[in-house]
Parts: sequence; C-alpha cells; structure tokens
Amino acid sequence: MGGDTPLGGLIWSDLAPRPGWEQMALDQTMLERAALDGTALLRLYRWSRDTISFGMNEPALRHWDRARLLDGGPPLVRRPTGGRAVWHAASDLTYAWTAPAHRIGTARETYHLVHRTLASALRRLGVPAELAPDPARLPGLRRGACFENAVGGEVIVQGVKVIGSAQLVSGGGLLQHGEISLGDRLAPLAVFRAGEASAPAAGQWPSLPGPEAIADAIAAEWLAGGAEPAAQELTTWAERTSVQHAERYRDPAWTWRR
Repeated sequence: MGGDTPLGGLIWSDLAPRPGWEQMALDQTMLERAALDGTALLRLYRWSRDTISFGMNEPALRHWDRARLLDGGPPLVRRPTGGRAVWHAASDLTYAWTAPAHRIGTARETYHLVHRTLASALRRLGVPAELAPDPARLPGLRRGACFENAVGGEVIVQGVKVIGSAQLVSGGGLLQHGEISLGDRLAPLAVFRAGEASAPAAGQWPSLPGPEAIADAIAAEWLAGGAEPAAQELTTWAERTSVQHAERYRDPAWTWRR
C-alpha cells in the first residue's frame, strides 16, 4: 500500500508493557486530543500481563463467570469501545488509531482503511493477510468473544481472524483500537464463559512474526504513507494527562457495570 494511504498523522511505538487500565486511559486521552485539536496518532503497545477486556456495552455479568474470573483469572478491564471480550496476551501487539471523526470518511470507511494498512504491513513480512468480506447483514452483540468470527473488514490470514478491532466516536474524535493476535486466545478465554466447565482444545493458528517485527512493519507502512514519529512532548503530555482517566479504568464498578 505504502505512499497512497491518507492516514498520515503521527506514530508512537509505545512497546514498554503497561497494565490494561493504563492502556485504556491513554487511548481515551488521545481520543480527546484528536477531538480537541485534530491530532491523528497511531500508537502501538503491549500489555504487561495477559488481560481480558470487555466491550463498553457488553453484558459481562451475564456472559462471563465473574466468580471464576476473580478467583485466579487474569486482570480485567472494560474498553471505552464496543464489541465483545478479547484476551490480550502479553506476547501480542495492540494498536490504537485516534483522529478527528471524519478525517477519512465514515467510521466504517476508517475501519476498512486502517485494516487495509495493517494487512499491507503484514504482507511486508510475507504474511498472506487480507480483509474478511462484508456479510449481507451485521450480527448483533451476541454472547461470545470478539475473535470467534469475522463480521467483515477484519484482517484474516488463511481464513483465521488475526486482527479484530472496535471503535468509539465521541466529541468529534474517533478511536479505533484492536488486537493483533499471534496465537489462539479463544481457548483460554472460553474457560471463563458462564456455564463452561472446561477449556476447549486450542485451534489451528497461522504462523506470524513476533510483535516487534510486526510493530516495525506497521511503523514502516505508516511512515511510507506520510506519518511522522510523535514528538516526546506529545507522548509525555499523554502519559501525564491520562492519569485523570486511570481511576475509571481501574474501578471494578466500571469493569462490571453490566
């Protein structure tokens, strides 16, 4: 894809691992910055521990076994975006794109363009990535996990969904963030589904490069499309400002709001 992408903006390779609540607070902060002054930023990041995130409106109390999760399960966080539960492995890579809501077009057009650019980055590494075809009708928010099926426009490799994303449009800004999953995360997640007695066997997963190689390829794709590295002044501001959102994303009342 390279130089024809209109994404541009800034890129921040923020690969020092952070806990889930801190990652969500940073994403929230950059969403607000995009709405305030038009800053467009791609942030690449990793999680300090395997973590489960719930979608903002996901009925987690009904779909997931809270007692089992709180008794030896991984850390939990609720995203500001929609969708269903995701297992974020510490060995995976996550991206967040924040920009003015109509920088590209509609939210759906942005969803596809970001994914096309990510797929192009994987192809730089020899991975046969493509976008999932759009279905005739989008499904509702059913019980289950984000990576169980594709609903159109996600990045797939050999028929397997390897990048799933969620969006939020708020105050004139858009946040799209998603998991680049380097292995089958459905099996460990399914253990905590309400009514499940044991984990299913791990499924087949395409071979993918490591997170650092993928991050480098994504950065190269964005830079080829006109992006520039984010200045330290911006990243320091984001880290300092995100503290105001930390309490919300650490609060069990938010995590289990429904």
